[in-house]
Formats: sequence, C-alpha cells, structure tokens
Amino acid sequence: MATLPPRKNQTPTRICSSMKPHLTPLQTLLQMGFQKHRAEKALASTGNRGVQIASDWLLAHVNDATLDECAPREYIIYACPTGPFLQQLEEFWAKSRQMCGWNGAHNYVPHITLVSFFKAPDECSLQLSKALKQVVDMTGALLDRPIKLEPYMSQNFMGFFVAEDDANYLKRLALQYVKEVSNSTISLEPHVKSLHLTLAYQFPQAQFNALKSLVETLDASCASNWELRLYSRDPRLATKQVQKVVYPHNPHETDELELRIGDYIYLNSEGVDSSSDGWAEGISWLTGSTGHLPVNYTERTAESDAWTLHRVVQLSKSVASSLNSAEDLDIVDGRSISTEPEERQRELQQSTQHPEIIEGSSFEESEQSVEKYLRQTLQPCLELPSLQLQLNSHNLSHQHNPHTPTIEITTNMSSLSTSHSAASKNVDEIMVEPPVMQPPRPDDTLSVHSAEQEHVSQPTSSTPNRKVYIMRHGERVDFTFGTWIPYCFDEFGNYMRKDLNMPKVLPQRKHSPEGWQNDSPLTNVGLYQARLTGEALHEAQVQIDHVYCSPSYRCVQTCTSALEGLQLNGKHKIKLEPGLFEWMAWYPNGVPDFLTSSELTEAKYDIDLSYTPVQQTSELTAQLKESTEQFYTRNHEVLLQLLERTTGNLLIVAHATTLDTCSRQLTGGVARNTNELRQVIHKIPYCSLVTVEQQLDGVWKLVEPECLPVTHSKNPRFEWNALSTT
Repeated sequence: MATLPPRKNQTPTRICSSMKPHLTPLQTLLQMGFQKHRAEKALASTGNRGVQIASDWLLAHVNDATLDECAPREYIIYACPTGPFLQQLEEFWAKSRQMCGWNGAHNYVPHITLVSFFKAPDECSLQLSKALKQVVDMTGALLDRPIKLEPYMSQNFMGFFVAEDDANYLKRLALQYVKEVSNSTISLEPHVKSLHLTLAYQFPQAQFNALKSLVETLDASCASNWELRLYSRDPRLATKQVQKVVYPHNPHETDELELRIGDYIYLNSEGVDSSSDGWAEGISWLTGSTGHLPVNYTERTAESDAWTLHRVVQLSKSVASSLNSAEDLDIVDGRSISTEPEERQRELQQSTQHPEIIEGSSFEESEQSVEKYLRQTLQPCLELPSLQLQLNSHNLSHQHNPHTPTIEITTNMSSLSTSHSAASKNVDEIMVEPPVMQPPRPDDTLSVHSAEQEHVSQPTSSTPNRKVYIMRHGERVDFTFGTWIPYCFDEFGNYMRKDLNMPKVLPQRKHSPEGWQNDSPLTNVGLYQARLTGEALHEAQVQIDHVYCSPSYRCVQTCTSALEGLQLNGKHKIKLEPGLFEWMAWYPNGVPDFLTSSELTEAKYDIDLSYTPVQQTSELTAQLKESTEQFYTRNHEVLLQLLERTTGNLLIVAHATTLDTCSRQLTGGVARNTNELRQVIHKIPYCSLVTVEQQLDGVWKLVEPECLPVTHSKNPRFEWNALSTT
C-alpha cells in the first residue's frame, strides 16, 4: 500500500485552527456545559490553575449542597518568612506542639498579617492574584536585609513585633494593595496595627515557662527572606477547626461521611468535645459533602492546610524561597507548611520547583495521594556525602595499609519520583577502611560493623546476641488507589489490572472480590520495597532462624519478597500467627476474611502448614472491642510465646503498629494510650524495620538495624490527555 504523503500547503483545518481565538479557562468551562457561577466558583477554589483542575473540582463537589450558593470566598494576605528562619520556626512549631500541646498559633503557617480576611466574588479571584504582583512592582524596592524583629512574651501571647521602619514598608504594601482592589463589590482594610509574627497564644498558663524557653532559642537575625502570599478559604471554614483524615472509612449508614486519607474535615469544636460516642458531623474539604464521621479516624491539623494559595511574590533580593511564583502565568507553585514533624524535615535552602497547592481533586487519585496531588511537598533530596573514615589507634598507622581491605559501598536511589523532582543526583560512594581483622564467619549473625565491635571489645561469650527483626508490610493497593475493587473486577468477579503499580494477577480466594476489601494486596512498589529491604539484610549478613507473619495477605507478600531478598526462599517456611494482627478496634465489623493456608499454598506461597499458632483467628473475634492496652498485651504475649518456643533470631512481618507493640514492653516500656499510638504509627512508613537485641544480662534493647531504611517520593497518577486539555 502506498504511503500517504504529508500536506505542506495550508488546509481548511489548519486555517481554521490558526484563526481560532484563544479561550480563557472560564470560556472553556462554559463551552463544556458548566454553568457560569459554578465555573467561577471552581476556578476561584482551585486558585485559577486551569480547566483540568477546575473541572475535577466540580466533579468532586457534585454532592456539595452549597455548590450553587452565592458565598464569596474569604481572602487574606500574609508576609511569610522562608529560608533558615522558616526552618527555625517550623522546628519551634513541632517542639511546642509536642511538649506543650496545641495552641492558637498552630492553626496557621508562620506569618505576619498584612491584610485581614476580606470577602470577594469568585469572578474577582484572578484580579486579586494579579494585583499582588503589580503592587510589589509599583513599590519597586525589595528588602536587602533582614526584617528586624523584637521578641515579646506575656502570660497569654508570645511572638515577634516588627520594628518601625520595616513595619512602615510592609504597611505601604498593604495600603497600596487595598487601593488597587477596592471597589463596590470588594471591601477590605489593611492591618495597620502593630505588625507581629505570632509564636504562641491561647495556651495554658502552666505551659508558659516551657514555651518561653523554646522562644528564647530562636534567632531572628537571619529573617532576611520574605514573600507575600495571597490565600483564600471556604467561608464555611471560618468557624470550624480542621482535622486531617488518617484512616479511611466507608459509610455504613446514609448519614455517614466517606473518609479518604489525606482529606481535611471541617468540624465544630463544640461538637467534638460534647460527642458522647466519638462521632461528629463534619464537612469534607475534598468533596464539600456533609456527614457524620468517627473523630478518632482524624487528627487536628493547621487550618491553613485547607486554604488555597493563589499567588506568591518575593519581597527579598536574597531569595531562599519556599514558593516560586510564575512571572507570566496565573499559576503558583507552592507547598504547605504542615504541623506534622515528619513533613517538616526539608532542605529549605535548596532552590527547587515545588508542586501546586490547590483545593479540589480528581476521583481517580489514590487515597493517600489525594493530599499529594493537591498539596504535594517536595521530598528532600537525600545526598550521602563521601566519607573517609580513618580508625587510628596505637596499633594502626596513619598511613594507608595496602593490605587492609577496602569496603566500597555505593548508594543508588530508585527513581521513584514525582514529575516535579529535580534532576537526579550523582551517586555518592563511601570509602571505609576498617581495621585489620578476620572476616566474619558465614554463620555469624552480626553485620560487618558489629563484627568490628566484637573484635575490638572481645566479649567473654562468642555466642552472638539474640535478635528479633520486626518489619512493616509494603505499599498496599487500597491506600494507594482508594476505592479500587469496583473498577478492577468485572461482573463475573474477574480481576482486571488498571495501573502498572497494581498486581498482574491475584490469587483465588473463596470470597472474591469482597474478601479483598479488608485484606488488600501489595502494589508492585510494595513488593519491591520488601525485596530491597531483604537484600540489604542479606548484604549485612543477617541470620534469620524463624519467620512469623500476620495472616494479612499484604504481610504474607511482604514476607515472601523479603525472604527472596535474603536469599532464604525455600529455606524458611512462613508461620502464620493471627495474634500478630493489628488493633481489632479498627475492624468493628469483624475479623477480615483472610486467605486460608491452603489458598496461599496453591498461590505458591511457602506456608508452614504444620505450625500451631499461639492465637487462633477465631480468638480475635472475641477481641473486637479490645482497648489499646489489651492490644499491646496481646502482641507482647504472642512474642514472648514465640521467644520461648524457639532459639536464634526471629523475623516478624506484620503491621505498622507491630513495630511498637512487639518491642515496647519487651524493652521495659509501658503500653501507649490511643493518642500516643496514633502519633507513633505516623512515623512508621512502609517496610520500616526495627531490631530488638537481647543483651548479655538478658535485657532487650532497641538497636540500630543493620540495613538502611528505604525512602522515596510519591508518584501520582498521570493522565495522558492532561497536556492537551490545559
């Protein structure tokens, strides 16, 4: 068949295309069939970030009862620090919350208010954003030195007041902005009173001294980098407190609210305090829907986390920015400043591009990536600098010994990164010159590092200390893709893969697909995480003598992949121990329908069919209402039984809670309460590993694991048509 030659001359299609006028996002949404007031509300709520995000927001808010209400958003302008001073403040926010509890300052990002909240129609949101840039351009001069901040502390307020000269500069910006945007539909006033940066207020008197000590550690002399930010919020948020969803919930009654991890919920604080059953009525930030929810599935977070960032404009010549504003586009690349300590550990001085913060979502995003899709934060670039370790003693020369073996450790991060990631870093190498010694024996359970210590200290016993390795499962499908079962199974119950990160096939189970609802499989990334951890343990020459696993399928998969990495597959059978399952209070409808040992064996998992568990699955049914203390006791007693039955090292693969419940009381601690447990599990990501070692005196202690942790960034779903629709 002849090849069709290309057309070089103008064609009717090309002529029409070249003459077609450029449509604004509003015009495009109107052409798509959306009503004007809805389109304007969507654009304002998402910071005017384009048609795709606005249409996603409208689809997400299809059940929002206030979608057609004329309720103008509330806007506010902050001057926010960046760079080293921001890093200090973030650490202060974390420590003050941890040591002294929640106070009013934790509701917001560190800031100086220039224009207090004012209401504006949705059609004016783009004008408000552009005006902020124009005001700074008109003013001309940028800050070329730190803003002078004077500390102030009293029994009900702690903060920094802005010195007069710098305050006048900021007030001029605020006055000019008010002048630019004031009209018949927008009424606003500059914040002309004493400008200040609040550190703490509404705190108990008993916490004064502790807060005062923390404030005194702050060094305001480095407050040289600042930026203006224009935020807006849903007017319903004005009288609410914000809770962040930490556990998913599927409604069982018509008045219940679906909870997706990463969503924010607006709650009445009075309703939370007066609730007799732990349930309260809330509004979803993600969908705008209202319903009842279990409050213990959420945690308090900053109100500003649920705001929309519209614009960022630099105020300083010396820029160490946390948010980059586009010069020619009405798009802001930003990041939220979270109140969670885990999310504060960032390299703020690295100049990188950050993803967007918006209000809204696409239903196709995962439960855990909902927040990241809408308010992603750039993960720190983990750089491992070259290190030359020289071990000098009276027996070792400062000169390099050519007969001394050199260990070369090369680190290589997997390219699990978002589309906003910076250019990949060069792989670094560590060159370590260990002291002259005999290599560790093949059956030695200690790592090379431990062998060095043993050689130097020369303990009286040659028997290595007994260890228990406790590992969390890898990334799970339900937390990654949200509600996945209706989309991945046809009417005949046949599984269909919908993403490369989903498993190619699933094993046959008696109750399918509903059995997967509370017994999720791993993603392919989860399998890789587990194998990577196993390989690291193998390289550290860790010896495993017995393998125990929670009956959850995700744990069985993790255990199998870890054993493959350890090169122990086929050498150790997996002993399923129901007593290692997580807290039953999270399963009010009963024990999940686990795959049976025979079903797992048919799926080629190496299960020890002769093993008699310490606790049978049926016994978990009687513990559906177990308290946190009872949960800790259950896991602890199971571990003690396993230790009594065996000798040698144990590998336990289970859940995030297991790392704490199986180690805390073993090492002499006491069971945590519910709030403490909820806080600690947030610090335990997928495939986390802890090592508990029995000392010579019989006491068990947490020790540093022989392998490195595995860290990577989120990778949200890519829509192939995204480039053609915006």
